[in-house]
Amino acid sequence: MENKTNIVILVVVLAVYSLNQLVLKNLGIPFFNNYLNDLLAVPLFFALINSISLYRSNTQVTSLKYLTLITIFLSFLGEYIAIFLRPGSVSDWWDVVCYFIGMFVYYLITNIIVKPI
Repeated sequence: MENKTNIVILVVVLAVYSLNQLVLKNLGIPFFNNYLNDLLAVPLFFALINSISLYRSNTQVTSLKYLTLITIFLSFLGEYIAIFLRPGSVSDWWDVVCYFIGMFVYYLITNIIVKPI
């Protein structure tokens, strides 16, 4: 897979995030207020890390096994460690579900939709 796939993912995720912040959150729909950003966070993370990795060492993480392990770690950071670092934050298992849906979407895009070269 070429790096342009990761760049496209970055641009699309940032565009959807911006749309959410400026418009969608104002619609009063709980999904946009509470979960869309969590859904976008993991694809953004992987696209950014893999873009840098491809640029520096011509490698990237796209296997389901490693994506899953990294997402478990990110979930732990975001839902457990954050409680101690950000007063007033709470853990939400739906956030974890969104992280894994985002991971699976990234996996599908990079391994199924855009055929690896």
